[in-house]
Amino acid sequence: MVRLSAKMDYALRAMIDLAMLPGTRTTLPAIAERQGIPRKFLPTVLQSLIQAGLVRTIRGYGGGVELACDAATLTLRQIIESVEGRQTLYDCDNRADACVYGADCRLHRALERAGDVMLEELGRVTLADLVPPLAEVGIPVA
Repeated sequence: MVRLSAKMDYALRAMIDLAMLPGTRTTLPAIAERQGIPRKFLPTVLQSLIQAGLVRTIRGYGGGVELACDAATLTLRQIIESVEGRQTLYDCDNRADACVYGADCRLHRALERAGDVMLEELGRVTLADLVPPLAEVGIPVA
């Protein structure tokens, strides 16, 4: 099982929160409360998303944060890689002890293929796919 870091979990929950009400600004405390994210971690988590151009901040009265891109075209892979960089299932090239099999390592090739499948699937799922219908989360629909 591949595990997401707490930072990645918080980033994904924040992005889903922003996608739930497109075109609406919100505040970090509001996101933290709705998503159960510790307030002190949210600014750090969002910084990567802001730098990647996925989230926009607006300063001053009426300011806040909002989604800066279309949830229907933004993929889960793009979000993950904006926060944690290029993903691999297993990075044996950076192990302290060198692989005794070298370039012929069957384990490396198998895990590389599995990682490619994982990245392909993450590239298929959009942020919009992850947003529950508003009625399910108790937000009134006009």
